[in-house]
Amino acid sequence: MIKTVLTILTFFIYVFSGDIVARSNKGKIQMEINRLNIALYGSTYRDRITFENNFGDNFGFSSIIYFPFRWSVDYANNFNDSTANKGEFNNRLFLIRPVALFNLSDQGSATTGAGFQLSFLITKQWYIEFLIGTVWAESKKNSTDGINEGFNLYQGFYLTKPIHQHFSLSAGFNHISSAHIFNSKTNHDQIVLGIKYIF
Repeated sequence: MIKTVLTILTFFIYVFSGDIVARSNKGKIQMEINRLNIALYGSTYRDRITFENNFGDNFGFSSIIYFPFRWSVDYANNFNDSTANKGEFNNRLFLIRPVALFNLSDQGSATTGAGFQLSFLITKQWYIEFLIGTVWAESKKNSTDGINEGFNLYQGFYLTKPIHQHFSLSAGFNHISSAHIFNSKTNHDQIVLGIKYIF
């Protein structure tokens, strides 16, 4: 008798809990129009071609400008608050954002390009981000910063925390290289620390 009751109870719990979870966990993907967002980073870098410069020896600057739209993934009922932006991420679970990329080293090498940044919510108000893009590099002939002229792959990994409706703090690592895809001889790493401003 007890076995039968437990079996029936287990069956009902399984059926009804599955139905509840299915309703509460319904997800949605939506394109959203967002406010202008700019990230500014200071960096120290290393050259992986000649190894003449290591982290701490030189400095650079980089910037990410976010396009005014993005693809967001979240629980369906959370999209009701789209007009009340809560900082950079609006508490979304996952975002894909197109970006423009700019980088300048203290030796005058510069890169410009575009790409996409993927942002994942890992815990309350903390996001891990991955950036990938293609950039064109210009450099001086005598530069030793690991950047050479030509197209390159731009990759970045960041940990970001919104601290205000208009500001987020971000730290991470950038790598710029040909990635055996392009003809450039670039091989350049950066440790970056910066702030994002949301208009």
